[in-house]
Amino acid sequence: MNKLEILVASITALILFYIIIPKEKPTTKQEEIIEEIPAIEAWIDTHEKWNGKIGDIVKIKFLVESPRTKLWVIDMAGRIVHELPFFVSPLPNKPSRVYGHVWKLYESERTQYILPGEYEIIVGTHLKSSNNYRLDITI
Repeated sequence: MNKLEILVASITALILFYIIIPKEKPTTKQEEIIEEIPAIEAWIDTHEKWNGKIGDIVKIKFLVESPRTKLWVIDMAGRIVHELPFFVSPLPNKPSRVYGHVWKLYESERTQYILPGEYEIIVGTHLKSSNNYRLDITI
């Protein structure tokens, strides 16, 4: 073999070696962005009723972390004035989710008129549980 053949074979071997051997990818540590979600958010708003008039509502967003979570609204006398008519659970393969609900303050087929005052929004699995989330709201 002459020197030229050795040189070409060596360069070819180096190129193949460089292509075949995996390269280490530079690893960058991704910063975890943790955004704290409030357990309950509520605000007073309005929307158009079935008859075209404007009605007052309370929009409620709450964190659902366990199966069979429910929402209750009680007045300062301890009476339940509104209750979510069904249970809410986290989505499959997710530890939690945020659920939105509209509480109508006007009288309709399914709701009674809500007087202005102090109310407490409770989210949890049992009404009397100490693990419930609570939020006071003034209407």
